[in-house]
Amino acid sequence: MKEHTLIEHIRHGDVNALDTLIRQYYPQIYSYVYARVKYRDIAADITQEVFIRFTQHIDSYTFQGKTKQYLLRIAINQCNSWYAKYKEIALPDDMEIADEKTEDTYDRQGLIFYLNKLPDEQKDVLLLKYFEQLKSKEIATLLNISESTVKTRVRLGLKKLKTYMKKEEWL
Repeated sequence: MKEHTLIEHIRHGDVNALDTLIRQYYPQIYSYVYARVKYRDIAADITQEVFIRFTQHIDSYTFQGKTKQYLLRIAINQCNSWYAKYKEIALPDDMEIADEKTEDTYDRQGLIFYLNKLPDEQKDVLLLKYFEQLKSKEIATLLNISESTVKTRVRLGLKKLKTYMKKEEWL
């Protein structure tokens, strides 16, 4: 089923169409959110909230063939909201973080650790570019910034990331 048709079915209350959309985009949205918040349970909750918000506002959604970008925009906003609340509350020390069973998982967690040291604007563009594999133009549209700003943030973010990693002897 084409995405435009899928959206129309969701608008008319088709639960199977919604399930299809969620199955299609959940892994990508969850991956982005997890990279931002670092906690599996919270990432799952935020990702669920992304899809709830999407369905709540489906009637105002204008299909332009970029549903993933629309969902990522919601995810960015939800992560920002979570961080605003996070500053006010302490998370439990035993909050479950991803298993460190494989070297790839360990490396990914290390990378996410260093990414989270970056300012949000640099972290966001790096996550969108390298984790979600969006082009600079798509990121610019998604974040409402110029393409040159995206490129600058990527360059500065990578430079800081490299500095952090060298300092900690991770590179």
